[in-house]
This record gives sequence, C-alpha cells and structure tokens, in this order.
Amino acid sequence: MTARPLLLWAPFFLGGGIIAGWYGGQGRTAVLFLFLFGLVLFLAGCRLGRRKGSGLLLCLLIGVVLGGAEARLHLRHRAVFGDHQGQLVEVAGTVLETPAPWRDGARFVFRVETLQGVDLTVRPKVEVFLPAAGTYQYGQRLLLRGRLFGDEPRAGSIWARERIAGGLLVRGQPVAYGHGRVSAVGRWVNAGQRRLIAVGEATLPPPAATILHGMLLGRREPGLSTLTFERVGVAHLLSVSGLHLTFWLGLFWGLGKLLRLPDRVLGLLAVPAVALFLLMAGGGAPALRAGIMGLLALYGDLSRRRTYRPLHLAVAAVLILLLRPLEVFAFGFWFSFAACVGLLVVYPRWEQSWAADSRLAKGRPFFLSLAAQIMVAPLVAKVYGGFSLVAPLANLLLVPLAGLVVQLGLVAALSGVVCLPLARLLNAGNAVLIEGFWRLAVWLASWPGYLRFPPWPWLTVAACYGVIFLLTWGLTVNPVTKKRRLPLFYLLLTLVLLALAATGYYLVQELAPCLELVFFDVGQGDALLISVPGDHHLLVDGGEPAAYTRAIRPYLQARGIRTLDMIMVTHAHEDHLGGVVRLLEDGRIEVGQILESGYAHTTRLYERFLTLVLERGIPLRQGVEGTMWQVGELKGLVLHPPATPWPGTDLNNNSLVLLLDWHGVRVLLTGDVEALGEGRLVAVYGDGLRANLLKVGHHGSETGTSRAWLEKVRPELAVISVGADNPFGHPGTGVLSRLADTGVAVYRTDQRGRLTFRIRPGRRGGPAKIQVQSEVGR
Repeated sequence: MTARPLLLWAPFFLGGGIIAGWYGGQGRTAVLFLFLFGLVLFLAGCRLGRRKGSGLLLCLLIGVVLGGAEARLHLRHRAVFGDHQGQLVEVAGTVLETPAPWRDGARFVFRVETLQGVDLTVRPKVEVFLPAAGTYQYGQRLLLRGRLFGDEPRAGSIWARERIAGGLLVRGQPVAYGHGRVSAVGRWVNAGQRRLIAVGEATLPPPAATILHGMLLGRREPGLSTLTFERVGVAHLLSVSGLHLTFWLGLFWGLGKLLRLPDRVLGLLAVPAVALFLLMAGGGAPALRAGIMGLLALYGDLSRRRTYRPLHLAVAAVLILLLRPLEVFAFGFWFSFAACVGLLVVYPRWEQSWAADSRLAKGRPFFLSLAAQIMVAPLVAKVYGGFSLVAPLANLLLVPLAGLVVQLGLVAALSGVVCLPLARLLNAGNAVLIEGFWRLAVWLASWPGYLRFPPWPWLTVAACYGVIFLLTWGLTVNPVTKKRRLPLFYLLLTLVLLALAATGYYLVQELAPCLELVFFDVGQGDALLISVPGDHHLLVDGGEPAAYTRAIRPYLQARGIRTLDMIMVTHAHEDHLGGVVRLLEDGRIEVGQILESGYAHTTRLYERFLTLVLERGIPLRQGVEGTMWQVGELKGLVLHPPATPWPGTDLNNNSLVLLLDWHGVRVLLTGDVEALGEGRLVAVYGDGLRANLLKVGHHGSETGTSRAWLEKVRPELAVISVGADNPFGHPGTGVLSRLADTGVAVYRTDQRGRLTFRIRPGRRGGPAKIQVQSEVGR
C-alpha cells in the first residue's frame, strides 16, 4: 500500500480512537471496542507492513488521547455546577459570541468566571437564555442571576462539541461591568458579523433578511423555516460549507477579473480571502473542511503540482478531528464529508463509465447533484427518517439561485459598511431574488416526493453504502482484485443484500400498524406524543419550557417527525403549556391545529401562547364535553370540561379529559383533574369510563384517583407522569395503595424515564397486544 491510500484511512482510525477515548474517559466500558479495533488493525497490518501499520496505530492512539482529554474536561466542567443544578445562582463572566434572538430576548454562550461570588479556577461555558430584550456584545462582562439546568449532554450534541456545561435561564436584568479577556481577532470578527447583520436588517424586509443571514452566515433566527429547506433537500444551504466558499471565491475571482489581475496574483490573494471566510463563518466543521480543501487546491495551482482531491478530503478530516475531536459524533460532519465523497470520488467513476456516451455527459450538473445526494441519503434516512426524491432537481434549480442571492447580499453588506444607500439599492434587487428563491422552494416542498419511514438502523446504512460502493466500482472493475472480471462483485452484492434482508425484521416491526404512546420524562409535568399509523402525530401537553429542548425536540428529530396533526393542551399551567409554547417559538415543527379547554388564564405564558398561535395562523379549537375528532383510525372524544366552566372551580378541574379509542383499545387522559372533576365524570358517564390505560390525574396527587373513580375506569395499566423528589409529595401513598389494591400495573416516569406503549390490535378477534418499553430500569 502506498502513502496515498494509507492517508485515506487515517481519519477512520483517528475518529475511532476519539470515540473509544471519549467513552473510556466517561468511565464506560470501551475495552471491547478497543480490542476489536486493535484486532482489525492487526489483521490489516499483516498486509500493510510494520511501518504503515504503525502509522495507523499511532492515529488510533492519538484519537484515544484526544477523546479521553475531551471527556475529562467535560466532567471537570460539569462538576463545577454539580451541586447547583436546578438552583438559582449568581454568576459573572464574559459573553463569547454575538447574541442571537430567543423569544423576546436573546441567547448566547457565556464563560463563567465567578459562581456565587467565588472565583473559579476551572471556567466552564454555559448557554445563557435571556427572556427580556437587551443589547449585549461579544467580550462584555455581565453579572447574571438565574437557574442552572441541563442534563448530561450526548457526545454529538452541540453543547458537548462546544464544551458547554449547561444552560442558564436568567431571572431579572443583567448587570454589565466592563469587558473581559477575549482575543482581538475575535472582537474584530464579531464586529464584522454584527455590521453585516445590521446592514441586512436595515435594507431588507425581515423575512428576506432572515433567509439571507441563514444562507450567508449560517444564522438560524426564529423566523427561519428550516423545514422547507429540509423537505426539498437543500438544508445544506443553511450550513456554511464548501458551497458557500465557492460563492465567496466566485465573487472574489469575478471582481479580480474585472480589475484584470493575473491568475497567479488572484491565487495568492485568494489565500487571505479563504482565511477571512473561515473567520466570518465561525469555524464549524463544514466551513473548516471547505477552507482546508480550498487552501490545498490553491497550493496545487500556485505550485503547478497535480494534487489528488480525495487526499485533500482526508487531510481536512484529520485536521478537523485534531482541532475539534468531538466533531466525529456530529452528523453535520459526516453529511459534509459524504457529500464530498459523492462529488470527488463517486461522480468521477460514473463519468469514467459513460465516457463513450456523449448524451450522458450533457447531464453533468444533474449527475453531480445526484452523486452528492446519493451519498448523503443513507445518513439522512438514519437521522431524519426520510429523504426527498426531488432533492437532485431542487439542488439543480435552487443552488445557482442561492449563489446569486449570497453573492449579491455579500456585495450589499460590504458596500453598506461605507454607503448604506448603495446597499439599499443592491438589496432592493436581492429582495426580489430572495422572494423568487423562497417561492420556488415552497413550491418544490409541496411536491409529493418526500418519503417518511422509521429511522434506519446502522446496519441498513452500512449495507446501502456497500451497494453504492459495489455499483460504482464493480461495474467497471473488480473493487478488490482490480481486474475486469467480476465474480467477487456478485458475491459481495449477495452479502450486502443479505445484510439488508437481516434488517427487514426491524423494519417490519417498526412499520407494522400500531398505536404508539410516548410519555416523556419531563419532571413535574405532563407531555405525551401519540403516533397513529399513517404518519399522524399528536402532542398532548408539553411539560415546562425546558422540557421541549431537553426531551421532546431531540425525540422528534430522532424520529424524523416534522409535523404534528394536532396539539392538545389540557390546561394552561406552566408544567403542561410551557413546552408547547417553546415548540411554537422554535418553529421547526408544523402544527395542523390546537385543541384547548378555552379556560382563560391570566399569565404571560398563556398570553404568549395565544400570540404565537395567532402569528402562525394555527387553527385554535375549544374542546368541551362532546367534542369529537378522528386522526387516521384513532378516535377521540372530549369528556370534560362542560361547555360552560364551573363557577368556583380552578384550572385543574377544568382540564381536558380525553377518551381515545383505537380498534377497541381505550386510553383515558385526565390532565390535572382532581376529586371534584372525577366525581362529575363518574356521575355523568359511569361505566362508560372503562379504559385499558389510564393517565393518572394531577401527577398522582392525593386530591384525586379515588376508589369510586378506579372502580368505574378499571384500568389494566396506569401511568404517573411525575418528577423525582418533587416538593409536592407526588404521587401520594394513598393513590399508590388504591392502584395496587385494584390490581393496576403502574408505570412512573420518575422511576423508569420515558415510557413507550405500543398497542397492536388482536388478530382474528383476539385481544390487543400492549408492549411497554421504558427508557431506564431505575
């Protein structure tokens, strides 16, 4: 093996070492992983030779050291807040990024330098959430009071990759006092970003400015509908990457040609231009990959040496993993490199195979887009549970238009720094282009070409890449023997098809029609996701605001759920409504309609809820006794509250009480109804309350779940959504005793975490099957 293929394998060994080092540093068992990896390396080394095998072993060991160091640093930062999680604290420190919009205020990364008045030797970072509006800048020192929150982040989460130890929800007004220590380059870059954003906001309508800033700087503002970009397969336009570097250098090169500069001079000037691009883009993995590959390509052009572009890709991957080791866990990292493999490795093979057919050569732009999309598609299916069939066509149409938008927007932003009227003139034309871009994207998103399915298992992903590999290389040359004869091709293709068949059981189980109820572990609150066959999804309550970010949104993303047919809010208390408000603010999930009791509540949270519903044009229905609805084959009936609120009753006893029926299996959801509400329901419905599964009211409070209630409902299963060690003493011992006496199997979120109930109808008249899965076994 020559040095070139050896370097191509280096990122995989380095990345594998980082993964093993991270989990080993977290105190988890990584010995088996290391042993298997070392065994593979040993077997490969038998053919590589001692010297080259040692090189890959060195990459593996460096990865283990880097991953272990990141894990230890992460644990040290988390330990600083260990005794303060969930508590009100006072911290002082420095703002480390340009604040981004969040609700009516802002959010930003913050370096904590003092905690409760004590100077810290280890200074962790937190993400600060400010509900109130204010003007804050990079490098500014602030004194903040608020509540610390945040569970242990996953290795691939943004918090873990950016070394953020948790979140801080601020209470009150921050106090500014001077400036902290930050780099001069960082100040300059931050000032440039703020100036570019300010020019866009001053010269474009707000929707157009939001789209431009998303494509120009990768800035995700609340008004940006990322779902439309995802549905047509152009979400990469919102992640600053090689495509954006092409836009950047294309503008730079075009201006240079207007000035009649020689190519060699332009090549030399392009080096600082690429460096400026990396600084302004923020140094994310896709931007770093594009910048490194761009610099290597410029080096080849300036030195007049022929370079091997897949090697550029491998070098970029190695450098990124050395600089930012935890990027190995980020799907964005893999998306970026998979697309490049499609462009630099797969497409040239296709071009080689049809060299004699001039008709296929004319479709080069389409096939380039197709190669990138094919390489990304298995990962998209794993992460999002679906992909767009119109993506190659959408990229062919939208990417050139996006290039014009970004280049004109960049010229306008730079000219606006010295002459704002000129920027207004340029952006007047750009606003038309942005409007055309958006209308075309929305039109393509309306096409029926988006496929949804359960997220693929890793075995299926690997098998798909195996098929791509065989169909790309095997049609022209045996990928192993390098000869023209292809017996091994058919053997390997058979093995890959068997691997795909082995995943069939998984997919059949997931695709079999079943009603799925997911009770989220949101602490002291309620949040239930109902998934109905036919790709229908409903959300009943959302827990407190932080529950959406912590539990609900990651689950929806993992399952590829981008649309909710209905949201039902049982009542307007924060532990039920807060997460719904956060979901509406986030804007990533489309909502068909909202059902609520209509019992008004005089809180800012409820006012915010009504404002968001009005702004987004979501139909709002009042659910009262007798209201019926059907989603797919799931039928729903509102049993409570009555059409007119009871005089003298509170929010809890005016909660929505919902009876669900799916092929004869009945589920009763009771919100926070207490004894008064239960008494009315027993009097009105009697034995009609019978249900297989009961969501116990008010988190198991002693104020409800009476014996008379249980005698009428007669559930086989019961769920109590409750927070561990809550100050209210929920669930009450009397409630647990009554449930036990009735013979009900009880599942609690504080003991078992997220609970999933899968209900399949019985076959040939037999009883339904209810499968229960808990997140943890504590």
